[in-house]
Amino acid sequence: MKKLYFLDANVFLRFLTGDDEQIAEDCRILIQRAVRGKIRLMTHPLILAEVVWVLESYYKLPRREIAEKLQLILNTPGLKVTEEDAFAQAVELYAGHRIDFADCFAAAITQLEGAHLVSYDRDYDKIANLKRVAPGEVKF
Repeated sequence: MKKLYFLDANVFLRFLTGDDEQIAEDCRILIQRAVRGKIRLMTHPLILAEVVWVLESYYKLPRREIAEKLQLILNTPGLKVTEEDAFAQAVELYAGHRIDFADCFAAAITQLEGAHLVSYDRDYDKIANLKRVAPGEVKF
């Protein structure tokens, strides 16, 4: 069985930004090995939320460009993103709404589970087919 490696946010950031050429090349080679089936890679949406935060806050990239980079990650052969369906839906919500990525992920999980979201954050009201209630509105 091929070895499995969990990728941290800095690997994605170095690959996506190329701000250090040698490190970016090392990351590219690693990812290319997974694409070719030599190794297996995985990560978690929490790690990718950190990638979003750094691309927004430090690199000042526009939301659409960040969403495109997330799609690139999601579509990388040999790389498994845990909770992939929720992550993919979160990326779509992120691209189309002015809402934090973590909130988009919470909304995606809520929708996939057919749940009601309990929050005071009215940003969730921007998302179609999402039912948000405040804690005092929860019916027992």
